[in-house]
Amino acid sequence: MSMELNLHGEPRVIDSILALEQALQEARALAQCELWLTLATDAEQGPALCMLRNGGNAWLMYLSGQDDLSFHTLGDEEETGECSYLLSNGQVDEYPEAWCVEVEQCQRAFVAFFRTGGARPAGIAWEAD
Repeated sequence: MSMELNLHGEPRVIDSILALEQALQEARALAQCELWLTLATDAEQGPALCMLRNGGNAWLMYLSGQDDLSFHTLGDEEETGECSYLLSNGQVDEYPEAWCVEVEQCQRAFVAFFRTGGARPAGIAWEAD
C-alpha cells in the first residue's frame, strides 16, 4: 500500500512506516508546516489527514474522501484564542486554539492513518465540520 504525503507543498510517495516516520521527522524540524497524507485510488481521491502546525500548536483535519464528511480535532475547549498557520501557498489562516492537540498526538495519528489504510484515527476527540 502507498499513500501520497505532501509536506508544505512537496509531494512524495510513502510506501512504508519507515518512510512516513522519516517525513514526520522532517516536519518536526520545521517551525510551521502544512502536512497532508492521502490515500489515492485510481478513480478518485480517498481519505486524507492534514496537520497544520505553528510551533507547539497543531491540529488535525480528517476528510473521509467520498461523502464529503470532514472532522477536526478538539483539544481544550476552555481555550478562547486563535492561532495562525502558514499554508504551503503562502496564505495565513487562523483557527481556534480549542482545536489544538499535542504535536506528538498528531504524529501518532498519521502512523495510525497509514496503518489502517485511511481510517479516521482513534484516540482523538473529533468534531464534525
